[in-house]
Order: sequence, then C-alpha cells, then structure tokens
Amino acid sequence: MIRRAPCPSPGPNRPDTSVVRAVLLWVALAGVSWACAPGAGPAPPREAAAPRVPAAEPGAEWEGDREVLTSLLAAARDSLETGAMRPALELAEEVLQAHAGARGSALALGIAARALLSLDRPTEAARRARRYAGLLGPDHPYFPGTVLLEARARQAADQGAEALASLLALPPESPDSILEPAREMVRQEAEDLPTSRVEELALQAAPDSPLRGILATALATDLYLRDQVGNAREWARRALASQDLPAREEERARGVLEGTLEEILGLPVILGAVLPRTGASPTLLEYGAWMEEGIQVALQEMEREVPRPVQLQVVDSRGNPLGARTSFRSLEGYGALGAVGPVTREVLLEIIQAREDLFPVIAPFASIPLDEAPGVFSLSGPDPGAARQVARYARELGLDRVAILRPRTLEARVDAESFLAEFRELGGTVPREIVYDSGATFFEPQFQEVEATLPDGLFLPLGPEDVELLAPQFTFFGMDTLGVQVLGTSGWTEESVVRGVDTRHTDGVIATTTRPSQEETEAHRAFRQAYEGLFRKTLRSDVPAYGHDAAALFLRALAERPRTPEEVVAALHTIRDFPGATGDLTVEDGWILRESYLVRLLDRELIYISGRFGEG
Repeated sequence: MIRRAPCPSPGPNRPDTSVVRAVLLWVALAGVSWACAPGAGPAPPREAAAPRVPAAEPGAEWEGDREVLTSLLAAARDSLETGAMRPALELAEEVLQAHAGARGSALALGIAARALLSLDRPTEAARRARRYAGLLGPDHPYFPGTVLLEARARQAADQGAEALASLLALPPESPDSILEPAREMVRQEAEDLPTSRVEELALQAAPDSPLRGILATALATDLYLRDQVGNAREWARRALASQDLPAREEERARGVLEGTLEEILGLPVILGAVLPRTGASPTLLEYGAWMEEGIQVALQEMEREVPRPVQLQVVDSRGNPLGARTSFRSLEGYGALGAVGPVTREVLLEIIQAREDLFPVIAPFASIPLDEAPGVFSLSGPDPGAARQVARYARELGLDRVAILRPRTLEARVDAESFLAEFRELGGTVPREIVYDSGATFFEPQFQEVEATLPDGLFLPLGPEDVELLAPQFTFFGMDTLGVQVLGTSGWTEESVVRGVDTRHTDGVIATTTRPSQEETEAHRAFRQAYEGLFRKTLRSDVPAYGHDAAALFLRALAERPRTPEEVVAALHTIRDFPGATGDLTVEDGWILRESYLVRLLDRELIYISGRFGEG
C-alpha cells in the first residue's frame, strides 16, 4: 500500500482537486506510456480534454475515493515511465481489485499489460490488452495502440497466428504510427506461418482492413515459390485491389503476375556441379578441378546477363557411381535447377537413375541415348548436323555410293544414321553399313567388306583414337588405290590426328571441324584471357573450356527466366549459335551441336572448302 498525502479541502475559489487531477491523469495516461512497449506507437497528443475511459468492470458498484484512484493511477504511470515495472504492475492490480467499477479504471489494464510484457509475461499481457481493447471499442482513439500492444504480446509468446488475428481488428483510420509496425509484424509472422493458416487469416480480413493487402501479398508470394502459380496470381490480384497497398507489396504482387518475383526478392538460382573432389584417381581429380575452374569463369563472365544471382553448389561424386548417387540427390535438397558434370559415363548413368523428373544435366564428355535420358546433354557427343553436312557435300562431289564403316558406339551410330538419312534423301545409295566392336585394332575383314561393295566413297565417323588406329591400315591394305573418297567428322581434324598421323593416311580426307580457321577463335581467346586473369596461371588444358561452356549454356537458358528444371530444359532448346569456348553451340532435338566447317586435310593443314554448317 502506498503512502497517501493529505489533500487540502477545496476553498471558495479552488476547484475540486480530485476532479482536476483526474482530468490531468486521463490526459497524461492517454495511451498509457506507449513508448514502454517497443513498436506500440507513440502516445496520442496531450489534449485539453482526454477521451473518456470506461470502468474496468462496467456496471460494478464502486464507492471508493476518486482521489485515491487518481493517486494510484498516477503512481502506476510514473513507475511505468521510469522503468519500475513491478511497482507499476502492483499499483495497476490494486486499482483493478479495489476500483474496477470506477470510470477510468480501465486505464490500469493498459498499464498492467505493458508492465507484464516488459516482465516477460506475454500471455498475461495479451489477456489484459485484449480486455482493455474490448472495453474501449474500435471507435476509441486508444483502441489501435491497444490492439498493437496485444499483438506484440502474442508475438512475444510465439503465437504468430494469434498476433496477426489481433491486428486484423485495426480500423482503416488507424494512424501511421500504429500501422507501420503492424505491417512489419504481418510481414514477419506471415513468412513463418503455414500457407494454410495465412490463407485463413487473409480470408478473415475485412475488405477495408489496412492489412488485408499485405496478407494477400504474403500468401501470393508463398504460393508462387511453391509453384502454385495459378492460386498465387489470384491472391496477387486481390492484393492489388486492396486500398493503400504499400509499395513493397505492390512490387511483389506485380512480380507474381509477371513471373519476376524471384528477381525482385533477389533469390539465387542454384546451379549444381557433380565433380570428383575426393576418393578418385589423380587424373579424375585433376579433370574435376579443371571443370570447376571453367564453371567459375562462366559465372564471372555472364553474371550480368542473368536476371537473378547464381549460386554454384558443387557436390563430390568421389569418382564412383555410389558416391555420385548420394551427392546428386543432395542437389534436390538445395533446389538446384540443373547440374554440370560428371566426368565419366559410369557416374552419369548413376545420376540418370537417381534424378527425378526432367532434371537437366550437361555432361562434358559422356553421352547417353536421348530415349534413355531426356534432358541430359553432352558437349562431346554425336554431331548429327556435321554428318548431314558431309552427306550433302558428298552428293555435290557426285558421289553416288558411299559405304559406312564405324565402331559400335553411340556417337558413331548417331553420326552414321544422320549421314545415311541425308545421303539417301538426296538420291545417294548406302550399299552397306559395317560395324565393328569398339576397341578393335585390326580391320582387314572390314576393309574386305568395303571393297566388295565397290563404293565411290567411305564414311568413317571416328574419334581421334580410332583414326590413329584405322587410317594407317586403310593405306596398308591398299584401300587408297581403289579411288574411294574418305569422308569423316571432327575426329579427323583433332590436333592429335592432324599432327600425329602420317599425311599418307590423311591427305585428301574430307571432314569437319568446329574451328572457323586455324587461328584461335575470338570466343576461345576471351575465355583464355578470363581464365588466366581469374586464376593467375596459364591455360594448359582444353577441359576448363568444356566446364565453361556447360555452365554458360545453363546461364544463357536462365535469361529466359525458367522457374523449374523442366522449364530450364525448354529454355536450353531455344539456344542457337552461342559463342562457346569450344565452338558455336546450338541445342537441337536434345543434342548440343557445334557449328561445323568442311575441310580437306592436306600436308597437316586444314583446307577450308565451305562456310558454316548448312552452307555448301
């Protein structure tokens, strides 16, 4: 119990001091020390006449001393403003126990609520604030601040949904000092609540609620990022139809409708890379490191071309299928839209079995049949466009009968099928397609079959290793004396073949190359300079260029703003004539094609005899 000073009796010219002090108290307690609750908003301006405050228990009988009530409330207020929360709470409780029936005693509920919140008793604080707001009513000027106080208490008690439900009671004419912290609370809590709960609250909000648009935008954002685009756009339209929608929410709602929300939010695109970092052979580890270096160059070069930031997530394949499966699945948890790698075909096969849906993968060296692995691309797989180009040139030379001799590999099969279809379409004949097991080293039986068909041309879609084995035997067994024109693809124009195989076995061969001239291409020069500038060392391998081009194709696809792996695959198929470090790249029918140039090999030189792919 506090000590009460005696009050002088009113004189003939002195007003009743209890009435004066009561009026002054109502003014001083307008809002009841709003600053004591962070974000609760400032107190209303001190007015000549404060709004009337009801009793804490309307209708209850009260026969107490008003001066005592006034003193108790003043002392409680003073304690609250000086940070003495326990005395403030005790004084407010005394008012509620002994003077609840008196007009103005409801002020003690506000004091008690603020004190309880400061004393880390938020649930009790929320109950007192709720009771106070109910007594004030929506039209009372103290009502908005009291609602915000309850919401703060609910938030402190980890009752996010209840806090937002409280805020929905705010009237449209609430002052900005209340609305601004209320809006921020809605933004914070809506991000943590389940989507279904946010939707319930948004549906509960009155059409004129000043927070309805923010809730609708939060819901639209959440639905959009969960790929529920249709529902997201509906809520975005509702948000834009709300009155006084803040600029932040308006931008996000329009981003939902226009498909640019990720860019507005600054959300990164996750690009995965499945590369060996541990447990593999030294050669594979070196290849993995080179690949990652090339990827880093692409990220640096194309950063400004991608609407969203790109985050590279490298997972360790450990150079074996089991490690690849485990690491690849982790990319799904990261939310990656695609992956570069791996280095070997065995690991790629394991990844294909582990992936879900049409997750895009660009492998640098291994390739898989399209019907077995849609969405999996290779930078060194078959080149059906080049094979068709060779077929067209063969017909221009007047060749009518061209046999095919190839290894039993995917690349050679696709090249042979493309050549055969194009050559026959143009009126040529393929009398025989001779297939030998990959890895064979002796070819006399195959050459005997070729000689028996009496062709005027022989198409050899070989890799450089096969060329080095087969070309000398072609001459040794006298095939060069039959007047047969040898046709090939890019394996014949690799540096190891041009410089390493005797010209007796290569002169006169017509083949393709991805280099427009003997000189370094402009795109490769730019890549080399960027690589050497980034890593401060000389580029000594072609492998980083493959890592660069694989990542660069993904980055180019991201310019189309895809949101799912399936959309990335579709965007990849729109790429035409991309200037990659390994050549000009086009994605067509599931293949990554390089622009090809027809050449004739002569004395270790490439003699260019046509323009780009498709030009005869």
